[in-house]
Amino acid sequence: MSCRKPRSHGVDGELSTYRSVFDAIERRVLPEVEFGRSMPILIAAIATAILGFALPHTGSAHGYDVLLRTSRAEAESAGVLPTLFVVFSATFTVTVAAAARSLRRFRWAGLALAGNGVTTVFAVLAIWSRQSLTPDAEFAGPSIGMYLGCAAALLSTALWARAVFTHPHGPLGAPSHC
Repeated sequence: MSCRKPRSHGVDGELSTYRSVFDAIERRVLPEVEFGRSMPILIAAIATAILGFALPHTGSAHGYDVLLRTSRAEAESAGVLPTLFVVFSATFTVTVAAAARSLRRFRWAGLALAGNGVTTVFAVLAIWSRQSLTPDAEFAGPSIGMYLGCAAALLSTALWARAVFTHPHGPLGAPSHC
């Protein structure tokens, strides 16, 4: 890639009169994120995360029970990690991802990437904490809702990473000048 400056036609040249228009267009288009063919997959990941809230997370406690800390969640002893996972999943895998998809702004995409990355870590830790119960424990392990939520967070993280790191002006969104 060449680092030479673009040719200027001078004050009287035909392109210099449009310079402010070109700069305004560049400022408007630069922060937009293009998804391409991964948009339906992203929508499916959001829908899968929502479905995960309706399905059991652990024993008889559904995802929304863990989110709202109902008596079912208390009865299944859904601890801090499953609760953090469900809160982060509702916030980032569903809400922020849907907002970033709708707004198509680069900063929202970066926030969705970071939040879904943390959500994925909490998901894996929540599954691990439910699988590593003592043999005499009377509580159930992880259920299908927790696994679906983990898969949705992981898929969403990968899709947002692709959208952020394949941005034409790099992951920070600013054009590189030589």
